[in-house]
Amino acid sequence: MKVRYELKTNRVKGLCFHHTMPWILVTLHNGCISLYDYAAKRLLFKFEEHVGPVRGIDVHRTQPLFVSGGDDFKVKLWNLNERRSLYTFTNHTDYIRTVQFHWELPWILSCSDDQTIRIFNWQNRSCIALLTGHSHYVMSAFFNNEEDLIVSSSLDETVRIWDYSELRKKYSSSHGSSTRPSELGATDVSVKIILDGHDKPVNWAAFHPKKRLVVSSADDKTVRVWRYQDTRAWELETLRGHEHNVVACLFHPKYDLVISASEDKTVKIWDYTTKAVIDYMKRDMDRFWIVAAHPSLNYFAAGHDSGFIVFKLESERPPLVRLSANTVALVTKHELSIHDLSANKSTTLCQVPVPQDRAMLNNYPRFVHFNQFDSAAKAFVLTYKTDEEYRYETYTSVGGKSEPRSADSGQSVFVSKDKMCVFKRKEVMPKPVSRCIAGTVRLHGSWEETGGVERGWRYRVDLPRTDGQDGGGDQQGRGPLRLRLKVTCVPSNPNIGR
Repeated sequence: MKVRYELKTNRVKGLCFHHTMPWILVTLHNGCISLYDYAAKRLLFKFEEHVGPVRGIDVHRTQPLFVSGGDDFKVKLWNLNERRSLYTFTNHTDYIRTVQFHWELPWILSCSDDQTIRIFNWQNRSCIALLTGHSHYVMSAFFNNEEDLIVSSSLDETVRIWDYSELRKKYSSSHGSSTRPSELGATDVSVKIILDGHDKPVNWAAFHPKKRLVVSSADDKTVRVWRYQDTRAWELETLRGHEHNVVACLFHPKYDLVISASEDKTVKIWDYTTKAVIDYMKRDMDRFWIVAAHPSLNYFAAGHDSGFIVFKLESERPPLVRLSANTVALVTKHELSIHDLSANKSTTLCQVPVPQDRAMLNNYPRFVHFNQFDSAAKAFVLTYKTDEEYRYETYTSVGGKSEPRSADSGQSVFVSKDKMCVFKRKEVMPKPVSRCIAGTVRLHGSWEETGGVERGWRYRVDLPRTDGQDGGGDQQGRGPLRLRLKVTCVPSNPNIGR
């Protein structure tokens, strides 16, 4: 995970990204709704009309509107540009858990501890549907992005999928006529499927953005993935690993991943096809309460007892290296290719295989280097990073075909036509490009102060001669090789790096 923005606040109960601006709305346990710019890392505005904790929040896709729901039993519609409340719905009789705008119609979906789910028309400011059936607090309720379905979770240990297609038909037929939407009956929304696999209260349930899947989390410390059809559903996977109540979960929009937040002070990233935890975030003292995903960008957010974190699961920048003034080599979609900037054409050199032992989010190279000492051979080295270790693979084009070679962990760089150096902590391993075996030598050299605009220190390393003689320098006798290393530790000499 790559943390982009972290802030200490009151306990965070709700999060929602803006669809187009680098903004995030944060609802707090003290009743405040804060608008932050996570790119500029600053607070923009505070909305303070709710009394008590605010748990539900959502931003409209196209209109400058957002909706909130709190423990004061109120669902409030706000204008984001005017920074004020437009209308308050007071139909619920208990705490509001979640609120959401419909992706197409002028509707607001809300659920409450009064064991009901309601649909409001924010244009006519009326309640058009009342959904009953849960026998305990309704903890979450969300629209499906492509079908006329609603998924809800409750402390009655069930997840329900509702069909509101009849309500849509009646609304479409009555829109523009004399029939008021408030006259639509509650029978226009019916329960389609009941999922009852959890054996303790269910805190969250959400649809997959594109697939017919549902993910749910509960007090039984599990996250479950369900597949549903027209009239039935079945459990695909059960993800076990949390040590306390799992309070929120969602699908990754691109990969077969699930992100979950728990009161065990962790946020975990699951590959639900293998049931493996591929990454996690842990706090020392703070329980997590909510996770949210940006609707289109690679941004996620998690709220905990003392603030929130905006993070990314992977980097969008492909590794590339400039070969000449108009050509670059880069790795995209598991292909090593050369791109001609002047002609805007790409030539694929080879496929970059993905080893099975690498996690899904770490299966791409972090760095790519080109052998500038022998440009005709088109030799590249690709470096992968997994946890705290590095792994490299060399690709040498032979007769138009590239043959990959791999070796142990270590950052690497070409130092001559047929040799490369692999950096591994405090050791340098000179390796031939054509082979992956070589000896290991210790770094020996001296510190030198660099002048100019960027003053600092560098370590001058003298590599031993490859012909067996003492002293630095290469086989042509051009003097010792100088390698600039980035110092990440505190030197023992107090005069170094001041």
